[in-house]
Amino acid sequence: MEGGVFSAQSQKPTYLLLLLHIFLLALLPFKAISSPKTQAEALLTWKNTFASAPPSLTSWSLTDLNNICNWTAIVCDHSTKQVSQIDLSNFNIDATLTHFNFTPFLNLTQFNLNGNNFTGPVPSAIGKLSKLTTLDLGNNFFDQEIPVEISKLTELKYLSFFNNTLTRVIPYQLSNLQKVQFLILGGNYFLETPDWSKFSGMPSLTYLDFYLNFLDSEFPEFISKCLNLTFLDLSRNSFTGQIPQQVFTNLSKLEYLNLTINDFEGPLPSNFPKLKHLHLAQNNFGGPIPKDIGLISGLQIIDLSWNSLEGPIPSSIGQLRELKYLDLRDNSLNSSTPFERGLCTNLTYLDLTSNHLKGKIPPSIGQLRELQYLDLHTNSLDSSIASELGLCTNLAFLGLAVNELNGELPLSLSNLNNISHLSLWANRFTGPLLPSLQLDRSGLFETSKQQL
Repeated sequence: MEGGVFSAQSQKPTYLLLLLHIFLLALLPFKAISSPKTQAEALLTWKNTFASAPPSLTSWSLTDLNNICNWTAIVCDHSTKQVSQIDLSNFNIDATLTHFNFTPFLNLTQFNLNGNNFTGPVPSAIGKLSKLTTLDLGNNFFDQEIPVEISKLTELKYLSFFNNTLTRVIPYQLSNLQKVQFLILGGNYFLETPDWSKFSGMPSLTYLDFYLNFLDSEFPEFISKCLNLTFLDLSRNSFTGQIPQQVFTNLSKLEYLNLTINDFEGPLPSNFPKLKHLHLAQNNFGGPIPKDIGLISGLQIIDLSWNSLEGPIPSSIGQLRELKYLDLRDNSLNSSTPFERGLCTNLTYLDLTSNHLKGKIPPSIGQLRELQYLDLHTNSLDSSIASELGLCTNLAFLGLAVNELNGELPLSLSNLNNISHLSLWANRFTGPLLPSLQLDRSGLFETSKQQL
């Protein structure tokens, strides 16, 4: 009995040594798998599956296996000499990722395949690349679902699947990527709406793009918790309902907001003090344009067209000195034009078509010297055309049709030497047509239904 105990105790150190030996042996293959030569062989095996390898990848060669750090599209870590970055963007490669061996590249930090012709699924094995900070698979033809294993890439700062043909539900686990600053899923057409309540806030997120996915839900609540967001594009989906109040109050850093072509309704959002681009066209927003919109002093683009907005155009819009583009067409706005003070001196595009605007075109319009496009047709503007309009010598498009304008055309319009489209029909103009405004210089010259 004692001998049996003694025998077991004497074998214990041997057993521990055996375990240590097995553990060390297990590490050897990993080291071999991650060697520069093994990485080179893995890339060559993958390259051999390309439909046709681009000439720019001739450096990927069996004769140069030991010089992978000088291969095109490859960047190595200086200390380990192993691959840290693969950038094959815009190489016009026809291939799949299913033939890519991820295992030798566990230290990869950047993987960029943007702008190629990759097809098939995104393999779940991509979740092995736990040190990735950049993963860009945009502008390809990847299909099937976004693998949940992407959520294991917790070091990611940039993640793009833009413009592919991915399908099925957006995995809520993506919100586990707490370091992600750019999340770009736009242009996939068939991604399905997830349960947004399972998404958590993403504190590092500054850029979120869900464009063109036909998502059909109310405004995703988790977005209001992304307090550092500066860019938000939800355009061309089927979102519904009102914008939650906490979105207005929480996203104070927002500079770009695009909700175009959805079914949002209710009052317009306005509490975004740093906003530069506001795109809300083709929704069901109603009520007035907020009077204090002119306090968002950095606004450069405002597109509120094709909504159900009512009431006057706030005079404060005329104070936006940075404004370059203003489109309010196809609403039910009923005031005069908001440029009495002529402060929007950077404005190049102005479309107020198909509203209920009244009164005259103000003389201050002549201070908008950068205007290239001016369309006021289908309103109730009256009186004669202000002669100051002739000071807008950069105008290429001038639409004044279907109003109640009258009198003679001011001689100053002869100064509009860049006009390519002039529409005057369905007004009450009288007198002669200016010789300088003839058909040869006005590609779509329209003057019918009046006495010119």
